[in-house]
Formats: sequence, C-alpha cells, structure tokens
Amino acid sequence: MEIKELSKILSDNYANAYNGEKVVQIHLFGVKYGKIIRENNYSSKDIINESELNESYIAELNKGIKLSDKVIFENDEIELNALGKTLKDNYENAKTGETVASIYLFGIRYGKLIKMQNYAINEIIRLSGINESYFAELNKGIKLSEYLSIK
Repeated sequence: MEIKELSKILSDNYANAYNGEKVVQIHLFGVKYGKIIRENNYSSKDIINESELNESYIAELNKGIKLSDKVIFENDEIELNALGKTLKDNYENAKTGETVASIYLFGIRYGKLIKMQNYAINEIIRLSGINESYFAELNKGIKLSEYLSIK
C-alpha cells in the first residue's frame, strides 16, 4: 500500500469521525496500518502531510503505530480464528493427494480479505494447526487471488 492510499484512508477516517473522536481515529489508523507503515519505512510526517492534517497529529499517529505491535482489533481476532478454522477444515477434508491444492484454493478464496486486512499468514496457519511448511503454499494461493476467483 502506497503513502497516498494510506493518507486517503486516514483523511477519510478523520473527516468522518464523530465530534471528540478525531484523535481516536488517528490512533486506530496507526494501530491498523502500523505494520504496513513500518515494513515500508514510511514516515508519519509524510502520511500526515499527504492527508493534509495538522502536523501536530504526527505524535498521535506514532502512538497508534507503537500500539500496533501490542493490540489486535476484536473483530480481526474473530475473523482470524474463523480463517484458521476454515483452513484446517479444508486441509482435513481434502482428498488424498489434494491437500496442497486445497491450501491454494483457500488462498485464492480468502486472499483479498487477508491482504485487505493485512492478516499475517503465519498467524492463520498457527490458528489452523497445520504444519508451518504450508506457509509458502498459502502465500502462493493468496498471490493467485489477484488474478483468479472461485466460482
């Protein structure tokens, strides 16, 4: 995700926040997108400036980013658990010799959601209880989701 996209999301969240909750929206944005911001070495200042918010909000964004390593949204936790269970079910119910294909199909079916929500693949695998060696296979399925969909 590019800085322009992140800044647009932040700007929209800020503009649509209820009175008294604008700073909270900046914190929540930092929590939700902190991993992306860190992985890409994006500057909080650049994101704030691109979103056309006051530079005084840089500190608030940084607070949210710092929290991103420590917290998870409740609905994300529920969704992650559901994805883990679904992956496990797909794996366990695959026909003999088709377990890898079932993991690809899972990645194709849920890849857009996983990417949009920035869910960690290793966390989904951990929750599913399948072997960590399937990380690469699930990652391939998720990449295929950009080009394919399941009927």
